[in-house]
Amino acid sequence: MSEKLKEVCAYIRVSTDKQEELSPESQIRLIKDYAEQHNMLLTRIYQEDKGISGKKADKRPAFQEMIATCKEKSHPYDAILLWKFSRFARNIDESTYYKSVLRKKCNVDVISISEPITEGMYGRLIEMVIEWSDEFYLYNLSGEVMRGMTQKALKGGYNSNVPIGYIKERGRDKIPQIEPKGAEIVRKIFNMYTEQNIPMGDIAAKLNKSGYRTARGSLFETRVVGYILENPFYIGKIRWNFFDKQSNKRKNPDDVIISDGKHETIISEEQFSKAANRRAHDRLRTGYNKKRRPAPLLANWLSGMIKCSKCGASLGFARGGSKSVPNFCCWKHSKGLCSVHNGITLKNAEKEVLSILEELSGSGYFYNYNLNVINTENTERGYILKELKSLDAKMKRIKDAYINEIDTLEEYKTNKELILKRRTELNEKLEAATITIHPASVHKDVDFQGLIDIIKDENSNDTKKHNALLEVVDHFVWDKETQEMTVVLNGNILTAK
Repeated sequence: MSEKLKEVCAYIRVSTDKQEELSPESQIRLIKDYAEQHNMLLTRIYQEDKGISGKKADKRPAFQEMIATCKEKSHPYDAILLWKFSRFARNIDESTYYKSVLRKKCNVDVISISEPITEGMYGRLIEMVIEWSDEFYLYNLSGEVMRGMTQKALKGGYNSNVPIGYIKERGRDKIPQIEPKGAEIVRKIFNMYTEQNIPMGDIAAKLNKSGYRTARGSLFETRVVGYILENPFYIGKIRWNFFDKQSNKRKNPDDVIISDGKHETIISEEQFSKAANRRAHDRLRTGYNKKRRPAPLLANWLSGMIKCSKCGASLGFARGGSKSVPNFCCWKHSKGLCSVHNGITLKNAEKEVLSILEELSGSGYFYNYNLNVINTENTERGYILKELKSLDAKMKRIKDAYINEIDTLEEYKTNKELILKRRTELNEKLEAATITIHPASVHKDVDFQGLIDIIKDENSNDTKKHNALLEVVDHFVWDKETQEMTVVLNGNILTAK
């Protein structure tokens, strides 16, 4: 067979720490030229927002989307094109890991169009040397930046984006100014918490219901309210080196810098201190700082199976304690994202679920499987059919690339001609092969009684009950207001005969 038409994607990321950095437009132009010269079909461009760091892969949404797509069974790409290897990753460990996954498990190559590498072990060695050099540059640069930002914080300067309630004009020495609408929200939060004793989750829900949004336009959550209540910026202080994003934990108090800022205050020190005292009291009361039990110990056979009728979120399971019984409750409500306190005790949930299953038992529901029994008389034919199917997907992707203005009309026409040419070649080879397809359909009754027996069996553990339920049920929906539980069965289960 002739050489397969390679379908590729491009990955674009721009840093602001190198003067010789090419713009996204320039990188895209060079990559398109490379693809055309090497008879490659470029169907998708993944591009990070400007300023996204290459240090951590999990902080790059376009990169993660690209990797996930490469892992799909449909094998949409044969290679990823980059301007330089440093665009792929600036962390040698992550670079090695992702390239290994792509090349060995997904059969997707990673190609730098400006750093040609020979094939084989020596080529891989040169590639690693290039990446080591980039990582050393990043490490040295980050140290210099950190020292400069620390010195600025000690002098009362602010290094980060200002919190809600303030705005800051662009400029190195600009002082943050109060933003009236945001400041009003901050004052409401402190007043509700310190004067009205409203829990943080309820504060978030009230703000959302009133139409208030965060500085980024998102809904308020409990953690956002907590951050505002603890941020000393609102009393004129600068807090620096407070949180470690890598470990997602607060840093040691001895390492945190607190200095007097130059901006106006929104909250008085007295009210801020009152909020801090209540936060400390709430932590002691709820056991916030206690060591949590491992997640597997908190599981229940109905975990993740019951949804909130209001917002659609799962009802999280809590084992209960001396003052409460085991129950399920909407997790979004606890974060202030759902206005309804939708919950049900474990005992009642089990009763409702078993009642539904007993009602369905003997009702004639059945599984439906549509099968194609294929007699492959020619080994090569399977590969031809597989590639023909992939061409359909490629044709759709180049059309999407044109519609989304990634490709010009001329580029779309050129790519379309490549696909049509390859389709003609494959169809000619397909004529010499034969195949027989026998359509078949399998019906199997749903054994609701068997499921009920497993759930009621004292020797069945939570995992066995949960897995048995998943075979039949997609999820349940609980409406606390009407006290009604409904069920959504799996898609391959048809209505009664």
